[in-house]
Amino acid sequence: MSENYSVAVQHLVKQGLAAHPPGGRIPSVETVGRHLAHLAAQNPGLCHLRRVGSSRQGRALDLLSIGQGERSVLVVGGPHPNEPVGYATITFLSTLLVERPELRRGASWHFLPCVDPDGAALNSAWTSSELDLALQHRYFFRPALAEQPEWTFPIAFGGEVFRFSLPETDALAAVVDELRPAVTVSLHNSDFGAAFFILSRDEPDLAVELSAAASLYGLAGGAMPTDTRGWHRSGPAAFVMPPADQLIIRDQDGDRPSHGSHCGHYAERYGTLTVMPEVPRWRVGTTVPGGRPAVLRAEAEQLGSALDQLAALHQLAGSPKRTSFGRGLADTFAVAATLGQSLLQRAATGHPVSNEEAADVAFTRVQLSLRAAGMLVREFEHQPPATAERAVTTQLAEARRLLSSWAGEVQRELELTPYPLVDLVGLQAHTALATAARLT
Repeated sequence: MSENYSVAVQHLVKQGLAAHPPGGRIPSVETVGRHLAHLAAQNPGLCHLRRVGSSRQGRALDLLSIGQGERSVLVVGGPHPNEPVGYATITFLSTLLVERPELRRGASWHFLPCVDPDGAALNSAWTSSELDLALQHRYFFRPALAEQPEWTFPIAFGGEVFRFSLPETDALAAVVDELRPAVTVSLHNSDFGAAFFILSRDEPDLAVELSAAASLYGLAGGAMPTDTRGWHRSGPAAFVMPPADQLIIRDQDGDRPSHGSHCGHYAERYGTLTVMPEVPRWRVGTTVPGGRPAVLRAEAEQLGSALDQLAALHQLAGSPKRTSFGRGLADTFAVAATLGQSLLQRAATGHPVSNEEAADVAFTRVQLSLRAAGMLVREFEHQPPATAERAVTTQLAEARRLLSSWAGEVQRELELTPYPLVDLVGLQAHTALATAARLT
């Protein structure tokens, strides 16, 4: 790499994107799998595809390995099944690495295209379609924390170690144990705002480099991510993930954790640096002003009102929780309640609110409201016929109405336009290559 290696990486990525443009739609998990199988078949001396596990429903977890360098780079797609940009990135980056041997020097690359294929299947009605806010949430699914493979590694809690026994987590752990990667890149995307990065340890030079790279792809600036508030800031848009024991969320009874440790925590035993690039799908055309702390109180009240409406529908229908949608919905309700409380506490301090903070709070409120409405619709739709005949039909119609109305309001009020997929793929690929160049 040249001295200004960010520019050098960008040049290689841009060249590759010109040769292999991702188009406007994200490939399905099945399409990515066929692509990786094709690479392995066409490059038998360079690529190796193997099955490393199965999902809870029996879907294959395949790993494509490229090259035989001494140090390993592991790239994980679909860590959350509602975050599909990584499918396009893995398709592009695997092709680029096959074609550009200088990018493989000293390292072997390993691609797990989707760590939660069952969850991906429940989002498939929108993830490979043209981006549409109403469609996205009409068929939205995000599993409960205890069912997310990336967040269900063993965790110490209350004097014992909790294990969640998800086969996807076990497969990912086995891959980490085998490869002992120097770098793991977990490909995430957000809905609104700007790109940001989560690192498993403080790497100031890399953090500054990645923050600057967001500008190269037109994805810099905007809101401060709520999830990282209070975390150490390693660079302008890069944050260090705290230890697992500082991130534990208790379940409703408080006697066990709602989730495990993260894959990045698990991989620390091998000295692995885990990097998570978060790229936004939607560009926001309006400015969300900060100012007095009453701004936060108003957001908390608006979030509470929206979720109360959904909770009332849920209760009227008998509060069904039989499906994965119901469990995801319960988690979303809990997250919204916690956020509302924290916003009221923050408002009570009397400190002024920056535009950056106000924007992210507004984005998070919108996101939680739409997600909860979408999963409530799907929970009602997946009830047994007898239940639907008794109570669910009326509540389902109202949940659908609220979801459609809210999605339209958000689209208009935030003046949303999709970011080009080529820029999202470019930054995620750039992150993986730049991190590997520094650490392998």
